[in-house]
Amino acid sequence: MLSKFSKFISIILTLTLLTSTYMLSGCAADNDEARVARLVKNMSLDEKISQMIIPAFRTWNEENVTDLNSFPELSDALRRHQYGGVILFGSNITGNEQVTRLLHELQDNNKHIEGVSTHIPYLTPVDEEGGIVIRLTSGTRMTGNMAIGATTDSEKNAEKTGSILGEELAALGFNADFAPDIDVNNNPSNPVIGTRSFSDDPALVAKLGNAYAKGLAQNNIIATYKHFPGHGDTSVDSHIGTPSVEKTYDEIKETELVPFKAAIENGAEMIMTAHITFPLIDEQKTFGDGVTTGFFPATMSKKIITDILRTDMGYDGVVVTDALEMDAIADAGLVPGEKDSSEYFVNIAKEVINSGVDILLLPMDLKNAEAATFYDEYISGITSLVSSGEISQARIDESVTRILSLKARHGMLDETEESDIEKNVSDSIAIVGSKEHHDAEMDMARQAITVVKNDDRTLPVSKETANVFVLGRQNADATTLQYAIDELKKGDYIDSKTNINIDYYYDSSADVKLHYTDEMSEKISGSDVVIGFSYASGNGALDKTSPQYIGITSAINDIHAAGGKFILVSENLPYDAAIYKDADAIVLAYMGSALGTDPTDKTDSGSGLKATNANIVAAIETVFGSNKPQGHLPVNVPDVTENADGSLSYSTTYLYERGLGVTLE
Repeated sequence: MLSKFSKFISIILTLTLLTSTYMLSGCAADNDEARVARLVKNMSLDEKISQMIIPAFRTWNEENVTDLNSFPELSDALRRHQYGGVILFGSNITGNEQVTRLLHELQDNNKHIEGVSTHIPYLTPVDEEGGIVIRLTSGTRMTGNMAIGATTDSEKNAEKTGSILGEELAALGFNADFAPDIDVNNNPSNPVIGTRSFSDDPALVAKLGNAYAKGLAQNNIIATYKHFPGHGDTSVDSHIGTPSVEKTYDEIKETELVPFKAAIENGAEMIMTAHITFPLIDEQKTFGDGVTTGFFPATMSKKIITDILRTDMGYDGVVVTDALEMDAIADAGLVPGEKDSSEYFVNIAKEVINSGVDILLLPMDLKNAEAATFYDEYISGITSLVSSGEISQARIDESVTRILSLKARHGMLDETEESDIEKNVSDSIAIVGSKEHHDAEMDMARQAITVVKNDDRTLPVSKETANVFVLGRQNADATTLQYAIDELKKGDYIDSKTNINIDYYYDSSADVKLHYTDEMSEKISGSDVVIGFSYASGNGALDKTSPQYIGITSAINDIHAAGGKFILVSENLPYDAAIYKDADAIVLAYMGSALGTDPTDKTDSGSGLKATNANIVAAIETVFGSNKPQGHLPVNVPDVTENADGSLSYSTTYLYERGLGVTLE
């Protein structure tokens, strides 16, 4: 036992160590702050404004950019300004080794910019949410947010998802992720968020968003919470139009802002804006033609960004716009100037910067020499606005300080040895799309599968069933469907004598999209069970003239007339569960992407699998009894009613309530 004196000495040493650690961390923070201040002081106005811009370069002269060394003109164009970062898209990514080398080439090219006060590494964000929004086709797709929200251990699964995606991004050389999506999907007609949302419960979205970000942080990947102040209650896609949310400030405080408030309290470092108008909150503006009046999207709104996000909610981190090339901004005539002109986008930039935003994301693709000239004029135009006082110098310095402070916190401003590109390539090949990651993905998918209806014990399908008809959405779906069925046969969940037909009801390449032939109808009528797949997004699933509605309802009628059973597998949003009420059983999978990708297909290195769809495999396993459903609805499913004109619409009452999940005996 320690003597009193020994205990006293031990306490003194512990306090001394804690004090030293605190002082060292404080000094580090002070050093970062001083270093950033010096950098900002020495930077030219061109450098500062360039730090506030992140361009993309999907193509150069219509050729996909996957190797910077093959595009010397693009390399030169990037060195004309020291941009704050660059963003990659699917056209830039073909495999693990390729994207690792591309990111290395980009950072190296940035080091050779001439005439700058110092060389500042790029932010390299990418849209890698998981689920339906990914860029790493040679990575691990994961289940998507709504599937995570359906699992019992959702917080653990959200963190695990962030950790896996973060590990893969870091291995490739990315340093930021435009995720998590913390929109509250409280509008079943939402065409752009949907299963990218964890839930329609703001508290659950808040909890899972922070858990996801925690997983990213474990790999030093900067999380970007989006889309402020909330894109969940919209029925228009801001890529092609301007959504409007008719809610008061008090109303969005109770829903949309809840996850963002939690994110800020959790130390959020980057938040992305939404191109959405809020007429009951914002101030009316006169648009570019000098006549039309309306409301600016939140991205351009000082009321939304400065007054609400910064002042009311106390956020002082980096704010990045959603892509400024989107139609809600680029095609809306909000400010003076011809469409696609540098004048128009400079005037957009003025409103965006003055609103309190820090990073201008993708005003235009840097795709050719003309686009390079656009960026010269764009930066010059913003510079002129600062010189004229239309944008204050203090406003620019404020944003640049935030951006550089973010980079400093993540070690991007530190002097480091030249990275070993061959080791980086080797690491990325071993990590991205690894068996360990795909196993975790598959386990999570099995946890997510939700059954909301099972009349007459339709599920699981008996092993002795003689004839099964699988009705996919489109021809390519057969790749994943056949794989899942073959695996179940190996596991003895489907008898080798069972006759299984696979077909589809939607042909996107044909003049007549509906593909429901007399031969299909005959085979369905001769089956014992039909497994039909539907995909809900926006209001499209309610369209009674669509191939999906006609195909599925025809199959339900045909199989029921013959005395058989119909099992609906909802691929995407679960709201279609209320459209096809006559289905005998309903299984929710929460993701319908990439069914054409072979689940046995290897990455370019052969070390792992490509980004496949684990959710649908898990759903088919559930149908045939290999997986016991554990999931529960993360959203309320409104009833669907038929209007006087015969059209369908969502009701104000719920057919299936959040939390429902039917277990199978």
